[in-house]
Amino acid sequence: MIAVIALGLLAMSICLALQALASMLAARYFAHAMIKPIGPKPWRAIFLQFSVLMIVLMVGNIVQVAFWALLYSVLGAFEDFETAMYFSGVTFTSLGYGDVVLHGRIRLLGPLQAANGLMMFGITTALFFSAIQQATAKLTTAIRSAREP
Repeated sequence: MIAVIALGLLAMSICLALQALASMLAARYFAHAMIKPIGPKPWRAIFLQFSVLMIVLMVGNIVQVAFWALLYSVLGAFEDFETAMYFSGVTFTSLGYGDVVLHGRIRLLGPLQAANGLMMFGITTALFFSAIQQATAKLTTAIRSAREP
């Protein structure tokens, strides 16, 4: 049991590194995008920036889901990678259908992955919320500047 928990904590640490990388790339992109002038169609520019931000962050989450699926495959938990990926995605998002389950001692990895997913989506949400705050502040400044004679 301790070995499985240690393996799960190691996997969580690797996911944190992957999340940090995706978050850094997303934050760097958004920081550069926020420096640029807002332009004549601010809503379009902001939507594009948020879309890129969302895609980068979601790719980071999908890579983490794939990492857990790879771990399950290496442990022989599922017959094929597609099933491992499905289980991993359902677990990482805490959706938890229950149609595919882990058996034996490695079933302890499921709750660890679910907790990991909750934390990683929390980081993703925090970064996205920060971007919304920055975009709102920039848009407010642009509107005020446009109104001043």
